[in-house]
Amino acid sequence: MVPPLRPAALFAFSLGLAAGPAGGHPHIFVDSGFELVFDGEGRLAAIRTAWVYDAFFTLLVVEDGGHDADADGEISAEELKGLHGFDMDWPAGFEGDVEIVQGEVRARLGPPEDVTTDWRIGRLISTHLRRFDTPLDPASGEIVIRPFDPSYYTAYTVVTDTRFRGRDDCRAEAWEPDLDAAARELQAALAELAPGIDIEEAGYPPVGGLFAEEVRVTCGG
Repeated sequence: MVPPLRPAALFAFSLGLAAGPAGGHPHIFVDSGFELVFDGEGRLAAIRTAWVYDAFFTLLVVEDGGHDADADGEISAEELKGLHGFDMDWPAGFEGDVEIVQGEVRARLGPPEDVTTDWRIGRLISTHLRRFDTPLDPASGEIVIRPFDPSYYTAYTVVTDTRFRGRDDCRAEAWEPDLDAAARELQAALAELAPGIDIEEAGYPPVGGLFAEEVRVTCGG
């Protein structure tokens, strides 16, 4: 999810991309982590997601909004108030850059709530809780969590162990994709675009899932 940026910040962003990796894609890098919340019946009822934004994007958000009022390079508790929920203005249809499946069924999640915003060592950190429309029973099979942006504009990396609240018999196994294979598929998808098309304006094909890490959760046994 990308908070809106004004023209000055977009110009600075484009300069940064020019010095970035070939194709300048993805543009935003986010470290993520999860806490799984179970109800009294042992079902997965909610998920708390943490996003830690890269330092460059953090700088753009802070400068674009004028949040560092005293220009000391730090965000005080008072300045942080103006950043609360900076990434929670979700457009219609946005799925929260996460896919949760059990078997062949994709779980549906409610809107974000209990939002927090923090600043640590030059990086913005946000968390939010989302409740499942229908709680998932782990006894029905493995639950797979895949954080990714379908357009691959934002790249997510799972950097913390998954935490569990409400059960103590669950395990989370991390799985990483074959990045070389994913890159080949990305190049093949880009090659299918019409010659001369401006990819930045037209939008990248929905290949983010190719690069998605997974958290595979099982309970009991």
